[in-house]
Amino acid sequence: MVEPGKVKILSIVYDDGDELLGGFKKALSENNVQKCRIISVEGKIKNLDINIFVGGAFTPRHLDEEYRLTSIHGIFFEKGNLGYKGEMTVSLAGEGHKMLGGDLIQAKVSGAVTIKAEVLESK
Repeated sequence: MVEPGKVKILSIVYDDGDELLGGFKKALSENNVQKCRIISVEGKIKNLDINIFVGGAFTPRHLDEEYRLTSIHGIFFEKGNLGYKGEMTVSLAGEGHKMLGGDLIQAKVSGAVTIKAEVLESK
């Protein structure tokens, strides 16, 4: 359990080609995290699936090109034998000032990525 008044930050570093969301959940498990809040990200992703808001509804899109992660947020929590549940909401910048955002379904790391999360509850 995280002590009241103390902030614990988990820093997760990915290498080129790593799977972002699966790697995040694995790091939470390895560090005995029960609940966390994503607070920052640095790096780029490629070959991603994302739900974006278009015409009043979320629409899944697959994108092969590389995007820089400009912001990230979300809360993840452990659901017993169901594993970790949560959403990783991102804002992305691509070539030619192309910007988009939404809930990330899956992505591969391009180069290196670091995600920091505040641990709200631990085992």
